[in-house]
Amino acid sequence: MTDVARGLWRWAVLAGLLIALAGAATVVGPGDFGLGDVADVFRRGLAGTPGLDRAFVILWELRFPRLVLVILVGAALAASGVVTQGMFRNPLAEPGLLGISAGAAAAVILGFAWGLDERALWVTPALAAGGASIVLALLYLLAGRQASSAVLLLTGVALSSVAGAVGTCVLSLSLDSWDFSRKALSWMLGSFDGRGWSHVGWTLPPIVTGLAVAMALHRQLDVLFLGEETAATMGLRRGRLRVLVALTVGLLVGASTAAVGVIGFIGLIVPHVARQLVPAGHARVLAASMLLGASLLVVVDTVTRAITPYHVAPGALTSLVGGSFFVWLLHRRRNEAGSC
Repeated sequence: MTDVARGLWRWAVLAGLLIALAGAATVVGPGDFGLGDVADVFRRGLAGTPGLDRAFVILWELRFPRLVLVILVGAALAASGVVTQGMFRNPLAEPGLLGISAGAAAAVILGFAWGLDERALWVTPALAAGGASIVLALLYLLAGRQASSAVLLLTGVALSSVAGAVGTCVLSLSLDSWDFSRKALSWMLGSFDGRGWSHVGWTLPPIVTGLAVAMALHRQLDVLFLGEETAATMGLRRGRLRVLVALTVGLLVGASTAAVGVIGFIGLIVPHVARQLVPAGHARVLAASMLLGASLLVVVDTVTRAITPYHVAPGALTSLVGGSFFVWLLHRRRNEAGSC
């Protein structure tokens, strides 16, 4: 098999995996629906001929928008992980570990407390994007350009703790407000429940924009991977790249957090897997990470829906899996450093 054929086969498998998982996700849950019902409802929905039958209401109004949102968020979080790791040139960098997700969540919770989310649909994603961008900027300023993995992670943990404390303090001061407490806890744990087409509508533009900008930055990230001095001699404007990365991660993480809350570790796990499956280069790693991130989050959401009596939050499940993966990754890196 030639390299071109092998590459096409690899991308076909990744895309086919996502399609197969998406099809399975639509039939898992209450109701005996088959793929035929899914195809019929999908056709009617696109044709603009809705119905009041049980299949259409459950599939088109509940499961389809939830599935689209899961795919968007999974792709966004995975891409944000690739861009963050590329900017810091550190495979352990990830928006969740570095406190970026916590910063977005804290900004959203503050907005809830002040009632800003009730003014317009764009306020919540704007708050989340701003919180994520502020934490990313603070991380770079505090850790420094030449920060080691340990310094970077410790700085991220500190910022995550501060942002989490802000959200917790606001929540503890408003425990008498049931609606606010429920809404805030849902964002802190991460949840796709109750999401509809309106959520997809205001989440789609910032995520698509962020993904497009991330792909446009792939050449600059490839140059930066060669080292900052080499990148400077090749004309790379590092200050401009930092701003673009901050805005991109802010859009991706901010929009995702605003829509479903904190979903951690997708940006850490997926890029590592993608690098094992596709040749080097941020363009290919980004594309593979988007497909794998969407697939992974579809699996997580399907599993959490399948065990409905216990109602496990998707964010809790990704943290459990991602935390275990992070411990293994640190252990492997320590062994590699010890063998040198």
